[in-house]
Amino acid sequence: MAKRRRDRWTLGDAYSLPEVARGGPELDLPAPDPVLVWLQFPDRILEVEARVLAYTDRAVLVEWGFGQGSDTAWVWRDAVRPAPRG
Repeated sequence: MAKRRRDRWTLGDAYSLPEVARGGPELDLPAPDPVLVWLQFPDRILEVEARVLAYTDRAVLVEWGFGQGSDTAWVWRDAVRPAPRG
């Protein structure tokens, strides 16, 4: 039987670009695209596995985590690269 761990590690909220910085229009992807993305948190910067949900000419909306533990943020396009295949 599984037990919930109270001391599990969570990333918290990442900084997200404001709407005025993203540019537009926002275009949704038909299926999430796996990527590696650099995210900035209040106390650290990490490269994490994520999925692209939408994009503009300047920014990308990424989602990381799974299920109810997933989170999203808008980041600059240069902070994203394709996930390695295989």
